[in-house]
Amino acid sequence: MLRPRSVAGPTAALLSAALLSAALPVFAQTPTPPNSYWAKTPTPAQVGQMRAAANVKLGARAVVRCHVDPAGALSGCATLTESPAGSGYGQALAALAPFYQMKPELVATEAPNGLTTLSDGAFRYDTPPAWVHKPTERDLLAVWPKSAWAKRLSGHATINCLVSLQGAVFDCVVMSETPAGENFGAAAVALTPQFLMKPGSLNGEPTVTPVNIPIAFAMQPGAGGPGDAGRLTAPAAMAWLQAPSYADMAEAYPKKARAARVAGHVTINCSFTSSGALTGCTTVGEEPKGEGFGSAAHSLARKFQAPPTLSGKSLSAANVLVPFTFDPSVLTDDKPAIGKPQWAALPTAEQTVAAFAAVTKAGVNGTVRVMMACTVQPGGSVSNCSVSREEPTGQGVGQAALSLAPDFRITTWTIEGLPTVGGAVNIPLRYEGPAKETATAAKP
Repeated sequence: MLRPRSVAGPTAALLSAALLSAALPVFAQTPTPPNSYWAKTPTPAQVGQMRAAANVKLGARAVVRCHVDPAGALSGCATLTESPAGSGYGQALAALAPFYQMKPELVATEAPNGLTTLSDGAFRYDTPPAWVHKPTERDLLAVWPKSAWAKRLSGHATINCLVSLQGAVFDCVVMSETPAGENFGAAAVALTPQFLMKPGSLNGEPTVTPVNIPIAFAMQPGAGGPGDAGRLTAPAAMAWLQAPSYADMAEAYPKKARAARVAGHVTINCSFTSSGALTGCTTVGEEPKGEGFGSAAHSLARKFQAPPTLSGKSLSAANVLVPFTFDPSVLTDDKPAIGKPQWAALPTAEQTVAAFAAVTKAGVNGTVRVMMACTVQPGGSVSNCSVSREEPTGQGVGQAALSLAPDFRITTWTIEGLPTVGGAVNIPLRYEGPAKETATAAKP
């Protein structure tokens, strides 16, 4: 039997109880495996020093993955995600690894692949997120890893995500998965467009909140597999050649919901034509029902066009789960909700060095930081960029960064189901001098 499991685990319950009377940001340290699996953990003072060093503020989050040796010691940690991006929060959390030790007798069962994860974050809410729509058994079959299905393997994965103000989950990372190496973690992340939650809230207002979501892929002995098992599922958050814009979302907004400023969320499951258009779409989730959001999503589906291939694979036999979030802000706001796009292309190291060659020659040394504000164009390119912040000032570093704008490209649809085309995006860029000659861009 396939059964998506509830998100409301012990961690979420403890967090919500602790936050009821919080006057300051509450830091939620949620290592996986849970606390009962550790022989040693950092002291509160050590954790506090780490957060102070990273200048952690409300809404910040970091997740790192570490190696575990047979004695339970952690080392070699790498950052999976951090927000704000480029803040150093992940690196600071990784520095706590020597102060952790997993119980040696549990390493073989709880870290069978020699890896474990640590997470830390600062969030404030008095009501935790709650499920509105969970995936069905058929949805799980659509993302079941092909090799695992061929071997008739069941599996389990836990992912850590953020829940947006609209109730979609985003920025998900795999915290644990079993059996190791069978890609059940990636399958769980691929399933996330099917999730819809009532967002957590503080004083009655929705707020971004973290959740741990365990998902069980349980196969009954002798069960036959449907045709969709192991089928390639393309990510909805890609650099579509064409995708709906904010103007398209506003035009398609159902009349009744528009008048009452009702928000809605829809997920549709589609196949691709040979030209990359969506076809054969079916509604797999719609909330609230009866407001016309499903029909609006299907009308918007005609505006998508995918590239011929994705990561070298043809999409002709793939399906895609496309989420749509209808936020009333798109109707009136100058800057409606944009969600969290991802990078589809970045400047190369060679392009970056060339762009900053003049300022380097003029004697600008050390770390250079620039924030550019741009508008997203069809296909994911950016234009109308301006410099909103630069360090150092008056040295031409902002102008150098602007010359790289044509080399940035972002996804034109987000995992929350929001468009990016026509929206504003901030691009933070950091450049190290001749010693490193690299530039990194944080998540837009």
